[in-house]
Amino acid sequence: MSLKLLDIYNGMIQCRNRETEKFDKIQINQSSVIHNGMKNIINLAWKNIWRNKVRSGVILGAIAIGLFSGTFLLAFIDGWIVGTVNSDIKTQYSHVQIHDKAFLANYDINAYFMRDAVEEKMAQSGRDVARNVSTTTYRLSLTGMLASSHNALGVTAKGVLPDEEMQVTDVWQHIPDTMGVFLTDDTRNAIVISTKIAEKLKVRLRTRIVFTFQDVHGDMQSIAFRVCGIYKTTNAMFDEANVFVRYTDVFGYTGLPDNAVHEVATWLSDIETSNIVSPQLKGMFSDMDVQQWDEINPALAMILAYTDYMGVIILGIFLFALSFGIINTMLMAVLERTRELGMLGAIGMSKRKIFNMIMLETVFLTLLGGAVGIIPGAAVLLPVLETGIDLSFFMGDQMEDFGFSSMVYPIFNVKMLAEIVVLVMLAGILSAIYPARKALKLKPLDAIREV
Repeated sequence: MSLKLLDIYNGMIQCRNRETEKFDKIQINQSSVIHNGMKNIINLAWKNIWRNKVRSGVILGAIAIGLFSGTFLLAFIDGWIVGTVNSDIKTQYSHVQIHDKAFLANYDINAYFMRDAVEEKMAQSGRDVARNVSTTTYRLSLTGMLASSHNALGVTAKGVLPDEEMQVTDVWQHIPDTMGVFLTDDTRNAIVISTKIAEKLKVRLRTRIVFTFQDVHGDMQSIAFRVCGIYKTTNAMFDEANVFVRYTDVFGYTGLPDNAVHEVATWLSDIETSNIVSPQLKGMFSDMDVQQWDEINPALAMILAYTDYMGVIILGIFLFALSFGIINTMLMAVLERTRELGMLGAIGMSKRKIFNMIMLETVFLTLLGGAVGIIPGAAVLLPVLETGIDLSFFMGDQMEDFGFSSMVYPIFNVKMLAEIVVLVMLAGILSAIYPARKALKLKPLDAIREV
């Protein structure tokens, strides 16, 4: 009997030792999670995201769809606005224009200046101006009436030197191959008109039309021109108001002195350079009206200035709406794990580490959803960055009536990507604060008692 009791006692000792070893391992594992630093907190937070795969998948999908849409819309709007600004600068304004101070008041033909005087001052300009000025063109600007046998309308005729003009503006590039050329053939008294004007006057290539204007003496002058080219830009308002003729064809009817011009248009190395060159030109031509493109059309400059802010606002609205879903998901996760969080607090995990764990779970969820949305968004954008998106298939040319092109080339660059990532991280951090604070209010003993 004594031997049997001894065997039973030894067995109990061995069983207790095994339970003690198992308990010690559990304690060591828990202690390593609690005390071994941020690395384990990060691992624990990552695993907690996938405890409820359906719920996490739903919120990840919502974030991904929202950021996909936001990224595409942001690139689309930036491309639309920047493309419109660049197109208008190249077609209409150039970077800097110079006029007589009285000219812009009523486009008076007598408000002229001498080309030789401007060229002499430009030749004497400093290195900054000479280095940044790519090319310059000189024009006459005559307001009058353009008439055909069917109709008549008021227009501004630009008297240009074709070789110079083609280096500063791109109107000639908007003439299709089947619609003639930009004043480069041997047609006598050639004129280039837009498709809008051609439709209103009911004319076509080689048609004769008459331009009537008032010369410097107040006498009416009429010149018969023949249509040699028909252009169509992305700005219908510009098309309806401007035609182009050769300086040499029209000059003799104006009564102006030799080398007189109304306008100087200067093309610089890039758009930012105008902020440097324009003040220098204003100092050189203090007796004249020097305007850079954003002074000629302040509304266009304002739209471009607000482009970055508009992008941040649009994406912020998307993320603001998504943040409610993130907060709701993480709050549900915290309330479902009340007992677990209480146990972690009871065995020694500090409130700071619990707070960090919940914060990391939310940030991981947001960043992962952001990556899932941004990467496909960028993949969709890359093919159309060069080819563009043609809106005319459902909008026609309606946007061109307001000065916007129906062909949009989206813009997606490193700066935009950085803005999106920063906004996503900010949204994740802000969305995590309330659920994390809710977890801190749990009392370990009360939480453990909850069933």
